[in-house]
Amino acid sequence: MEFKNTKHRLLAVKLTEELFSEKISLDKYLVEFPEDNDDEDLIELYALIEQEPPVAAFGGESKLKQHSNMNRISELLQSLRG
Repeated sequence: MEFKNTKHRLLAVKLTEELFSEKISLDKYLVEFPEDNDDEDLIELYALIEQEPPVAAFGGESKLKQHSNMNRISELLQSLRG
C-alpha cells in the first residue's frame, strides 16, 4: 500500500481553494505548495496550476475563476481530501 502524506494533501487542497478564491497570489501558491515527489495527485495538481494559472472571469468583475482543466482539478481535490 502506498503511503500518502495527509498533511501535504490537505495543505495542497487549502492552498488551491485559497488561490481560486483570490485569498493568495499565484506566487505564494507555488512557493508554499508541498513538495512530495511520491504523490502523483500532488504532482499533477501543481503542474495543472503552474501551466495555466486561473484567471478571474469577466475581466476580474467576478470571483468565479476560469480554468480549462477545472473538472480534473476538482477530481484531484476530492482525491486529496481523502
